[in-house]
Amino acid sequence: MGQRVHSIKGKTILWILIILLLLGGIYYYTHRNSTAGRKYNSRQGVTVETMERKDMMKRVVLSGETVPKASVDISPKYGGRIAEIYVDLGDQVEAGDVLLSQDTKDVSLSLAASRAGSDQASADAVESRSSYDAGTMKAQSDYDNALTTYERYETLFGEGAVSKQERDDKYRAMMEAKSALESLTGQDVGGVPAVIASKEAAAEKARYTADSLEAQRNDMTMVSPVSGTIGYRDAEVGEWASEGQKLLTVVDNSALYLDCAVAEQDVGVLQEGMKVPVSIDSLGETAEGTIIYISPALDASSHSYKVRILLSPVDRALRGGLFGRSEVTAVERKNALFLPKEGVLENNGKKYAFLVDGDNKVKKVEVTTGLYNDDSVEILKGIAPGDRVAVTNISKLKNGMTVDIEEGGL
Repeated sequence: MGQRVHSIKGKTILWILIILLLLGGIYYYTHRNSTAGRKYNSRQGVTVETMERKDMMKRVVLSGETVPKASVDISPKYGGRIAEIYVDLGDQVEAGDVLLSQDTKDVSLSLAASRAGSDQASADAVESRSSYDAGTMKAQSDYDNALTTYERYETLFGEGAVSKQERDDKYRAMMEAKSALESLTGQDVGGVPAVIASKEAAAEKARYTADSLEAQRNDMTMVSPVSGTIGYRDAEVGEWASEGQKLLTVVDNSALYLDCAVAEQDVGVLQEGMKVPVSIDSLGETAEGTIIYISPALDASSHSYKVRILLSPVDRALRGGLFGRSEVTAVERKNALFLPKEGVLENNGKKYAFLVDGDNKVKKVEVTTGLYNDDSVEILKGIAPGDRVAVTNISKLKNGMTVDIEEGGL
């Protein structure tokens, strides 16, 4: 029995060994080609650039929507019912053309009443001045007569011809006449007697009220402030139009612009007057453009600068709201050493590049960088003109490694 158990264990171990050998053979057979390939391709391929000083260019992409010269909303200044509409969508209008009018019956009645009140107030002011002048003349005459009488009685009293009582009566009469005169002449407002100033102020207020109503009636007839096309209409005869409600829009497409938002690091290469081609995607055409405005300050909300491009006409009519784009390539740094951004490796806050010598061996050097743009990085220290620098696959390179120069390398 014991021999049989040992025999079974021996056979099991044998089969296990056979299976392990088979698995090992299979693994070797399936991986031998990849292993050979790794040995064969052990040298890393790179593209090399020979450093030379030249102008470092920057490419700025400008994109945005076309904007018309003017887009003016027509809204009533006062609420009122719409009486007439003289335009429809797509109509061409000139500056000053009547577009829409509101019912002015009520305001016309109020204006007539106000004009009548103004005329009445003006008449009251004239009558008041006439009465004042007449009253003043009478008060002056009464005072002059009372003064003369008093002076005569004062002389007679000195001669003993009249009593003191009679002289005092004439004095009181003279003082009463003087007080009456001063009550008329001693209440001026800016050189005008108060009673007249009050009437004239009431007349002027009535005129202002009438003028305001007349201006309101005029404002209820709306005219176009610019020449252009009716691009929006939301009004019908008989409808009530509320104050400030948008009823019409006049669009002036006599000039069109492309408004773009440009980042802080890009705006420095742009200049007013610069000519740029602008591609209008929906039309499949390119318009000539001129940069006419660069905002002087950064927009706090968008963290960008507004740039406006004036577009020249194209064969097909441009409209507002079309997407357009352009590219500007300009010198960012003259006579600079720079590499493609892929040619600089950053590690632990330091930046490195890989020089390639005549034997195609690489040397890792620390570099100091300057300007960055979308494509390139300026090298200030660590690389000199004439150096050959690896610009691809640098993350796979190690100091002293021999590399293969790929097609396109120098």
